[in-house]
Amino acid sequence: MVVCYNRGMKKILMGIMTVVVAVASVVLGCAATVRAEGETATLSETQKNNIVQNCEAIHEKLVNVQHMDSRTRVYLGRYYETILTEYVMPLNMWLVANSMANAELIENQNSFTTMRSEFVSDYIAYQKELELLVGMDCTKDAERFYDKLVTVRKSRAVVEEDTVKMRKLMDTQVELVNKLKEGL
Repeated sequence: MVVCYNRGMKKILMGIMTVVVAVASVVLGCAATVRAEGETATLSETQKNNIVQNCEAIHEKLVNVQHMDSRTRVYLGRYYETILTEYVMPLNMWLVANSMANAELIENQNSFTTMRSEFVSDYIAYQKELELLVGMDCTKDAERFYDKLVTVRKSRAVVEEDTVKMRKLMDTQVELVNKLKEGL
């Protein structure tokens, strides 16, 4: 059952990433000049014009991404919470109650709890950046809009990294439970 959820989650995340990449490709046409951290983008006139001319379509796509990401966040949040409260914690509590506490399982539970909190925090930061981007008028300042798009991408990459870490912790949990099962 976990595999089904993982495949569904992966499809949703891949779909969202595809939309973001497509939006960026349409918006920019070609790459902007590489710049140092904190420095604003240097876009060609063609790139600026592409952003301005496609502003309405870009805005619509970003709103769609925002809605899809919101649903994905709710889904993942529930998924992680269910795994923690319905599987991980009850098993550890049962093991402790029966004098069979397993330090690795307890450590994994602590890591899972911490990582879930980081996921929520990082997602909120990403969501705020995305809201700012969606609220911008890309016809007025294409370079500032592009800079915010870069910031949103970085925030989104952090959230994606969090989901990868969560998946690894779930895999570790399964391995530890199987190892425990073999020892019984």
